[in-house]
Amino acid sequence: MDVNRIICGDALSVLKTLPSDSVDLICTDPPYGLGIAAKGTLSIKGSSSKVRSFSKSDWDTFIPTKEYFDEILRVSKNQIIWGGNYFAHLLPPAQCWLVWWKKDGLPRGTFADCEMAWTSFKKPAMVYNSRWHGFIRDSKEDRIAHPTQKALDVMRWCIEEFSSPNDLVADPFLGSGTIAVAAKQLGRDYLGVEMNAEYVKIAESRLAEVATNQECTAQNTHIPHATEKHTAKY
Repeated sequence: MDVNRIICGDALSVLKTLPSDSVDLICTDPPYGLGIAAKGTLSIKGSSSKVRSFSKSDWDTFIPTKEYFDEILRVSKNQIIWGGNYFAHLLPPAQCWLVWWKKDGLPRGTFADCEMAWTSFKKPAMVYNSRWHGFIRDSKEDRIAHPTQKALDVMRWCIEEFSSPNDLVADPFLGSGTIAVAAKQLGRDYLGVEMNAEYVKIAESRLAEVATNQECTAQNTHIPHATEKHTAKY
């Protein structure tokens, strides 16, 4: 199976082509059916100046059907599904829920205090604290043209905690590519599926930047110091 790539297509169609248990971890953030993408803007309560704009789309009109989740469970050994509270009726009971606590002393507004992920792991529930409220963010990567972008540090935590180096991490609802970026940064293989061509381009650009940074780091690591002596051996 070809890895470290993004497929522009429908998640269900691609999942059906994958062998059972061929993915070590699916970490994904499916549409919640809230219609956020259809608005084209996202504003912060109490501030008319703090408005983010993005391309209007209908991908968040409905939640995925049970068939999508059945395929996710079939092709992967373990799963982390963000927004699991929206899909609990389509998934088995879970022991290890993940909670991303987003406020930490910030005032309550129109955004949720936290986000939750359903997982397949038999561990105690876990909480990760990372403020992400409008323009107040602990995770400092750029906000891009996607209305439901996830914090990179949160996705890195998921992948580092629940997978190992060289594992294959897949995201069938890739969006702007945050999970693939986190996987690549942490030395995992990735496979992304996204049906929106605009988001695919954004994700590919972000991954190319990671690759460039990793190449520069590797080159700098192997540059000998001026004081080092090199002796030829014959």
